Amino acid sequence: MSRAVPILDEQGHLLEWFGTASDVTERKRAEEALRQSEERYRHLSAELEERVKARTLALSQANADLKRSNDNLQQFAYVASHDLQEPLRKIQSFSTLLTQQLDTQLNEVTKDHLQRITAAGARMSALIRDLLAYSRISTRQQSFGLVSLEAIVANVLTTLDWEISQSGAQISVDTLPMTNGDESQLGQLFQNLLTNAIKFVIPGQSPQIRIEYFKRTLIELPPDVHPGIETPLYHQISVKDQGVGFDIKFRDRIFQVFQRLHSKSEYPGTGVGLAICQRVVENHGGAITASSYPDQGTSFDVYLPA
Repeated sequence: MSRAVPILDEQGHLLEWFGTASDVTERKRAEEALRQSEERYRHLSAELEERVKARTLALSQANADLKRSNDNLQQFAYVASHDLQEPLRKIQSFSTLLTQQLDTQLNEVTKDHLQRITAAGARMSALIRDLLAYSRISTRQQSFGLVSLEAIVANVLTTLDWEISQSGAQISVDTLPMTNGDESQLGQLFQNLLTNAIKFVIPGQSPQIRIEYFKRTLIELPPDVHPGIETPLYHQISVKDQGVGFDIKFRDRIFQVFQRLHSKSEYPGTGVGLAICQRVVENHGGAITASSYPDQGTSFDVYLPA
């Protein structure tokens, strides 16, 4: 860019020109770079806005699918608790009635058949109840608040009073803390763990069970434990028994629905209880694992955010 002014004498004659010149190339380049940067920003901003709209739409569709899935599970729960249980109750009632009314007229083979019908109906009814409990854990709205784990375990022990007295179980419990959680779900968690500890006992022995409590920092958690919520401190509650145990290679399998390590004739059950335990712990942002050896007992370790 150039700029000049004339220099005149007293008579007005031109003597010379006086001017300045500056190189504006760099400024022009900077202005062009700024313009291009602003253009890229507008383009990226528009692209980001479109992506946000697309993600929002996808999230809305996913939420709608999840709601539809939950509605279907709730419908299943209703069918399971009403429509499926009713015919099972009739099968059990009529097979028992036939056994009673025709007792003297039935041979041993026929009696065995009727008993098998009754037992199969009872197993199916228990399976439906456990599936119903599992579906409710998956779909119900959680009611989180400050709860006492000590009070929850005490209520569970009262509920299991008959099983405890019949088995001669000896149960010791550490002092347990308050935590944030759903009281009903946590009750189900410890009832299932204690029921297993009472049930899976070495024949001829009485269950020996201990509930231990530790406070753990994040770095103190075992390498294979990955809670859903990361926090500086965790409550570790361990339910330990001296029962039949299991081979540690089956540890992941035992938390799957319908998975059993023992036959129904040895230990009754549906194979849903530990799957419920895992779902409850996951709902609370925690983790559950187990350590065991055959005939040397089992320890189920629950980690909940403190």
